[in-house]
Amino acid sequence: MLLALLFASLLQSSPAHAGPASMTIVDVRRNITLANDEEPYKDFYIAADGSSGLKKNLVVTAVRKLNVRDASGANAVGEILVPVGQLKIIAIYDKVAVAREFTLLSRDDLPMLEQIGIMTGDRIETRGSFIDNSKPKKKKVAEVAPATPGVTVAILQAPTAPPAPEKALAQPVVNTGEKLEKVADSGNNSGNE
Repeated sequence: MLLALLFASLLQSSPAHAGPASMTIVDVRRNITLANDEEPYKDFYIAADGSSGLKKNLVVTAVRKLNVRDASGANAVGEILVPVGQLKIIAIYDKVAVAREFTLLSRDDLPMLEQIGIMTGDRIETRGSFIDNSKPKKKKVAEVAPATPGVTVAILQAPTAPPAPEKALAQPVVNTGEKLEKVADSGNNSGNE
């Protein structure tokens, strides 16, 4: 009898009978910006198979499982799933979907969270999801100005200590547009010019 109960409980907990696969954020990556006014991208990698129902431009909800305990922390009262924010799917691969933050949900009408923002370990909920076909907001990308032909930039640096009076003083390089000239002063003021 005990063996039959054990076998029945194993069948109920097996993945084949567990229903739809649970989708979880397994990684969060962001780019490094090159300028202070650039906004970084933040990609959320979701473990999901082809039968997950995820598709490009689908906006889904990220939820966090919270274990509720009594004030002493000794007794578990239960678990709740708290919505954190919405993600928009930008790419689907074999076992992974990639999403970007669509919006964070206000804590005004939802339970507070210790960690604000969507993070690794949060689950994906497709109930209430919708397709958003709006164009993504343009992110400012740092640009390098193209080089202008015929223009030479000279960087001049002031000497750190005054030169010794017996040595010749070198003048900085001067750009005349067509050719560069180097002007040197011999430092000899004896009238031998």
